[in-house]
Amino acid sequence: MKKLVLLICLSSLGLITGAKPDPVRFGNGINFTATTLAQSIRMAKEQKKLIFIDIYATWCAPCTMLKLRTFSSKKAGEFFNANFISLSLNGEEGEGLQLVRAYKLTAYPTMLILDSTGKPVIVTMGYMDAKTLIQFGKAGIEKSGQ
Repeated sequence: MKKLVLLICLSSLGLITGAKPDPVRFGNGINFTATTLAQSIRMAKEQKKLIFIDIYATWCAPCTMLKLRTFSSKKAGEFFNANFISLSLNGEEGEGLQLVRAYKLTAYPTMLILDSTGKPVIVTMGYMDAKTLIQFGKAGIEKSGQ
């Protein structure tokens, strides 16, 4: 019986810590496109928006907390969905790794705001709550002149 209880507890812990939220949609929060950066740039030009990029690592606890708490915030979603084309990329593979190398990024999570040509406007690193993320987004809009 003790072994069974221990097995259930360990299994539950694995499910909690191993759970990965959907990298594209976060409920009423930020909607991340399932596109490439080049496609996001085209969309940003067409929609006259900036590009918000979340670069994460699968093992990164602050990255997971961003997805679970910040990106799922309704207020963050309303602000970012209205003003940005949002993209979430794994910094350890594919296009995410290319961006890490190109921009010499040193930590996860890193969030960038690019203009509609793909030029970086503003960068930040680390976990933040929804209010701080929205302030970051507003700073990007102001700095871009858009």
